[in-house]
Amino acid sequence: MEKRITGYCQLKNGKLFLNGKSLFEADIPVDEFLQKIVAEFEVKHPRFGKMDRLSKLGYTCAEILLKSLGNFKQYQPYEVSLVFANASSSLDTDFRFQKTLESIASPALFVYTLPNLVLAEICIKNGFKGENLFLVSDVPEANLFFEIINQMFAQNTTKACLAGWVEILGENYNCTLFAVEMPKDNSENQIEFNITNINKLFE
Repeated sequence: MEKRITGYCQLKNGKLFLNGKSLFEADIPVDEFLQKIVAEFEVKHPRFGKMDRLSKLGYTCAEILLKSLGNFKQYQPYEVSLVFANASSSLDTDFRFQKTLESIASPALFVYTLPNLVLAEICIKNGFKGENLFLVSDVPEANLFFEIINQMFAQNTTKACLAGWVEILGENYNCTLFAVEMPKDNSENQIEFNITNINKLFE
């Protein structure tokens, strides 16, 4: 069986796309945009309000994608891996935490001054215990995603991978996540897992 991209979700510029189809659009600030997406698509998490904005963005996008796939539930906890990347690391939260130092430092914000916390939120909610990696680069590097994901599958422990770009700094945000699996059957939303198709997702 060959690896395929079995689904993808994008949250950017006030728009939500699922497998290339527009599901929601609103020209509003990012915090309000995420609130509306969470309400409209019933994205649930007991601590969602306490997350930083990077985690909210990545978690929301991941949950919408995973709900559309459904079949990730067939995998054992250690069979699902995650590979995320962005350009600003946790700077959006770092700046917010720095402002609190002028009065009383916020422990709630300090907890999120690492970009990989978004991976933790997704893994804890879904019970994923496979490999996870958060990269920082100027732009999404399709070849890097391709190589790392192939290596994960080659170790014969990873059976599915959630990967992509999750970037937010101020009002600029872009989250594009995709799922990679080795499905037994091909569906209309599946595309070949290769560098060209990964690049197309990030365009």
